[in-house]
Amino acid sequence: MIYSRWRADGGYDYFRSTKRYGLGDDLPTPRLQAVHAIGVPSTSIGRDMPADARWAGRGPLARGAIVPMDRSGMSGLGVLGTTAGNLALLTAAALFGWWLRGQLKREWA
Repeated sequence: MIYSRWRADGGYDYFRSTKRYGLGDDLPTPRLQAVHAIGVPSTSIGRDMPADARWAGRGPLARGAIVPMDRSGMSGLGVLGTTAGNLALLTAAALFGWWLRGQLKREWA
């Protein structure tokens, strides 16, 4: 079976799996978790891709079953929003401020 995943830069990546369904068989219903009162984001909707699926190419249109988009690389620095990440950024900002204060004192003295 072929699975398609949308790419942010346009088009779809295709993945091929050895999983087969009989002609006329219904695919399993995707489980959707509502994250907001108005429903599920369109970027989270799709069927689960089997673990054995391998990349099989890309193209402009979706083929087969649609899987949710890949969110890797969309989190910015990857540390924002975590306690350790916020503490590290706060520490770095404080150290930079302390260093900058020392530099300005030297210039004005």
